[in-house]
Parts: sequence; structure tokens; C-alpha cells
Amino acid sequence: MRRAVFQTARDWTNARQWQCTLKFVPRALVLDLDGTTIDHEQQLHPRVRAAVRAAAKRLPVIVATGRMYRSALPWARTLGVMEPMVCYQGAMVRGMPGAGGEPGEQIFERPLQAEPALRALRVARDHGWHYQAYQDEELLCERDRPEARLYSHISGVPFRVVPDLAPLLTMGTTKAACVFEDLAEVDRAFGVMTRELGGLARVTRSNPEFVEMLDIDVSKAGACEMVCERAGCTLADTLAIGDAPNDVEMLAAAGYAVGISTSRPEVLAVVDETCAPPQDAGVADVLEAFELT
Repeated sequence: MRRAVFQTARDWTNARQWQCTLKFVPRALVLDLDGTTIDHEQQLHPRVRAAVRAAAKRLPVIVATGRMYRSALPWARTLGVMEPMVCYQGAMVRGMPGAGGEPGEQIFERPLQAEPALRALRVARDHGWHYQAYQDEELLCERDRPEARLYSHISGVPFRVVPDLAPLLTMGTTKAACVFEDLAEVDRAFGVMTRELGGLARVTRSNPEFVEMLDIDVSKAGACEMVCERAGCTLADTLAIGDAPNDVEMLAAAGYAVGISTSRPEVLAVVDETCAPPQDAGVADVLEAFELT
């Protein structure tokens, strides 16, 4: 697949010329947050902020993230997003709050059911891994560990320690996650969870420190299709930008897909082109190239 690389200001003119050749006109924009729009220090480049806000005045902008709704909401507001957000890797779709502050409409939620959630908890306990659950927009774990504090710092959401997650997990969890300080352990944990959960859950990765477990039928792609339908289009009509394995189905289904140049190979295999990482305002380069700003 032929790719262009939007990485510096010097590339914008060539990028526009290449786009004219491709003749793809997006009807909506789909954006991942972490590692795509905001960097791993939770910083938003001013050019990206300005470009997304400008694009949101021209077409629907859909945020598709692994974050909790309450964690993604401040970023969506900063970016000028008005469309319902895809959160928890697609396990929840929820509208923006109303003008009067009323809660956003709960459009869709498909939690991880009790059996795989409890099995994942047992696996995590056996290996001494930090495990956390999500219920009613609350972050829950059994111990105050550095990994819990790391996740809380990234997400901006405090965690609550409970004596035993198992009784709570009988009601399911929007998603479950293991968090690691040692990145070398992440690949092993991903393999172990994939093997142990079999066909009971979807195991995926977003931030480098996370291994996440979802309902087997949940994906960003499926949830984005719901939001696109409400906007009068399909995912095949969209320009989508992402960086992580949890974005692969979404990128593969998009009409035009852009990956971050530092993405893992499985991401680069499905995109049409790449852009610079968020600290270098790659998303802004792409939106300018598509004349959406």
C-alpha cells in the first residue's frame, strides 16, 4: 500500500497534492486520544488543538479512546468535540453533556461479563499483577500500588481501593485492565491473558503500560459505526487517525487511515499513510493536508 508521511511543515504542500490525487473527501473525522492526539505526558500541542477545533466546525469529529468517559470528557471539550464519544475501547458510547450541565446520553454499553472478569482477576492475582475494574465511571482496585497511581495520573481519575474485587465483578465491569511499570512484562501478560481467557474476552493494548480485557464483541470500530450512523455516514466515509493495536479494526474499516509513525507493525500494516507523533503535531499536519482547518 502506498503511503505518504506527514511529518513536518515542509511536507504540507506535497501532502495536499497527494490528497488531490487520492480524491478522498472525509465526511467525518475519527481520532484516538493517547499517543495520537495527546502525547504520553498528557500534553496537547497548540497546533493540534487549533486544527481539531477548526475541523469540528466543518464535519463531525468522533473521539474514540480507551479512556473512561469522565477521563476523556475534558479533552473532548478542549478539542471542541460535540459528537458522542467512544470510550473504554468501544465498550461505551455516550453523548456530551447538555448545555445546562445535564449528563450525556448513555447510548451504548457492553461490559465484560462476570466469568471472564473473574478469571482475569485470578490470573492477575496468580502473577502478582495490578488489576483494576470499572463500574459506574469509578476506578476500582484492591491495593494502593504504584501501577494504580500511574494509571490515575494518566487518566486524571482517582482510584478507590476495595478489599475484594471478586464480589463486585459478579456484576461485570465496563472493562478490566492490568497496568505495569515494567514494560518488559506487558508482552508476557498480554500472551498469558489471551491464552487464559480464550474466546471469553477480547484482550488488547492501548498505552504501552496497559493490557485491557473487554467483551469479546467490543471494538472501537463497532462503536464508531454507531456514532457515524447518527451523523448520517459510515466508518468507510471517515478519516481516522490512531496509533495502537486497539485502533487496528477502526483504521482498517475507515475510508482513509493514518497511523502515527512510531506505531507498532500491526498498526502500520493497515494504514494508508503515517504522520508525526503528537508532540510534533502530526494530527494537525494531516488535517491541514486534508484542508479541514
